[in-house]
Amino acid sequence: MSRKTFSSKFLAACCVTALTGCAPDAPETDVSSAAPEAVGQTQGELDYSPGSGWSLAWSDEFEGSSLNGNNWTTLNSDFDPVTGNCNFGTGEIEYPRSQNISVSGGKLILKAERTAPTTVSDTRCGSHQRTLFSGRLHTKGKVERRYGKIVASIKIPSGYGMWPAFWTLGANVQQVGWPSSGEIDILEWHSNEPTWMKSAVHWYGGTAPNGGDAHWGTGQSGGYNLADSFHLYELEWDAGKMVFRLDNQYVGTTFSNSTEAEFQQNHYLILNLAMGGNWYGFPAAGSIALNQGQPKTMEVEWVRWYQSGGTTPPPTGISVANGSFESGMADWTTWTPNGTAGAAFSETHNGGHTGAYHLTHWSTQPFETWTYQVKTGLTNGNYKVRAWVRKGGNFAIARLQGKTSGSAAPVFTSLGTYGGWTLVETPTINVTSGYLEFGFHTQATTADGANFIHMDDVEIVKL
Repeated sequence: MSRKTFSSKFLAACCVTALTGCAPDAPETDVSSAAPEAVGQTQGELDYSPGSGWSLAWSDEFEGSSLNGNNWTTLNSDFDPVTGNCNFGTGEIEYPRSQNISVSGGKLILKAERTAPTTVSDTRCGSHQRTLFSGRLHTKGKVERRYGKIVASIKIPSGYGMWPAFWTLGANVQQVGWPSSGEIDILEWHSNEPTWMKSAVHWYGGTAPNGGDAHWGTGQSGGYNLADSFHLYELEWDAGKMVFRLDNQYVGTTFSNSTEAEFQQNHYLILNLAMGGNWYGFPAAGSIALNQGQPKTMEVEWVRWYQSGGTTPPPTGISVANGSFESGMADWTTWTPNGTAGAAFSETHNGGHTGAYHLTHWSTQPFETWTYQVKTGLTNGNYKVRAWVRKGGNFAIARLQGKTSGSAAPVFTSLGTYGGWTLVETPTINVTSGYLEFGFHTQATTADGANFIHMDDVEIVKL
């Protein structure tokens, strides 16, 4: 999020848009006279592949109807118990609440809203009247990792004063404080420069200016307004550099000071929708472009953290017969407990990921199918199953899975809602008897022709 404890003189000096110049703040107009915000068109989920040599280490696809508490903690105060400050060190004027965070339609939703003056109280920050409320959540103590590709599909809201952010903090922030913990800002957005993804890095630079704090910023204009539609925001981070990408494109310059100790440790993730604050010049709450009864949302389709093999030899590919279904259902078996095997078939509808054909699980009636192959004679060791998938609708079960015997419990990854072809993989499967049964298990419990899963290009890799 940057600017956690920045002084006003530092903001004046660099505007935290170091490579793009300092645009003046927008005037603080009364939102009651502002033109209504444009609403973006419906947009399918974006395709994303991390490229060769990367494996999915963690993700949240925001399926179901509630937030996964094993991954996330929500805030219910203007005091952050992790960083130990009020208003998050930036003078933001929103008050985070869990009730402003929801999961629906395969998306995480952070809702910004204006209410009648409401008194909120936290003994650590005092009692105040607030009119602006929003959402803030993090993975501290739950998901903490080092290096890799961190990427999310996010739709940010337009309008003066909106400050959506996707970022990380060093996991030791409670022990060493900020910026000695290190901070990596993957995405920040400002209404004055709506086509720009802003990224930044903050750490303790010893004898650097500004009391030893060190800051670096970059950005990229996609040439289109980033607000009100989904875009891909990505950080690629290793021991020697960081590269930021917008919609799979290179962003600005590469940060090459990541040899600093702050960036050789685990970080955790933060998503929040701030309003106002020091980046906007501390505007009054009344000037924020948010009308009472007309909330705005920051929506997240998924967040994923990939790891590279590093110096580990790349995975070895294992041949899968008819893995792209170009020969129909040849070499694949479909099992069903209720006579609905016909819901699994090969087709060309909407095209394959490669070639013309792909596997589909679909019916206008309830169904359950398990389409699979069996590999025998495998060398004992660790394996993963990968496939390209797109999916819509609601399923009680939707899995890419592997089993080390016909009766073994499956090792699986649950398939999210993927509007575009997306590479997914199972967790590691330990094969000890040379046997691997792998494929797709789906169950739709209601009669709904909107429930579909397309699957293509299945492969097995030995780690």
